[in-house]
Amino acid sequence: MKHAKNNNGFSLIELIIVIAIMAIAVGVMAPFLVRYIEKTNVSSDYQLADTIRTGVALAIVDVEVQNDAASRPFLEKMDSGFGMNINEDSTFLSSDCVLKESLETSFGFPVEQIMTQIRSANGDGCDCNVKTSNGIVQVTFTCTDSTGKRDTSASTPDNDINVK
Repeated sequence: MKHAKNNNGFSLIELIIVIAIMAIAVGVMAPFLVRYIEKTNVSSDYQLADTIRTGVALAIVDVEVQNDAASRPFLEKMDSGFGMNINEDSTFLSSDCVLKESLETSFGFPVEQIMTQIRSANGDGCDCNVKTSNGIVQVTFTCTDSTGKRDTSASTPDNDINVK
């Protein structure tokens, strides 16, 4: 007796059609995925700014920080009208003041690494500015894009990440 071969595999045409449908689905979904990733990066940066704001708020009310002579100039600079650029103030980054130690304890990483933690930054020249006024702390990341579009070519206060 002869056994009939039942070859129930897919034909080449069927496989090509499935691959084409998958390619179209990926092409449609890719822009949404990219936007989702960028919005996730922006959300992460807002959380980082809030962590910095909380760390500075705790540090400026700490008695040890207030009584530390090495911390005083930086506290005054933050309380000035312009605030302090944390990542570019070389005297702050190289100092052994109680304020820096307090901030690093709150952040969980060295102050020098703030800019490496920012995910929505695009290009060089990004800053982390901290300004205090009557106990209210404001943290601003420049050269970021709060809209999640990664267009920081014209960084303005409108698209910078700003947390009060």
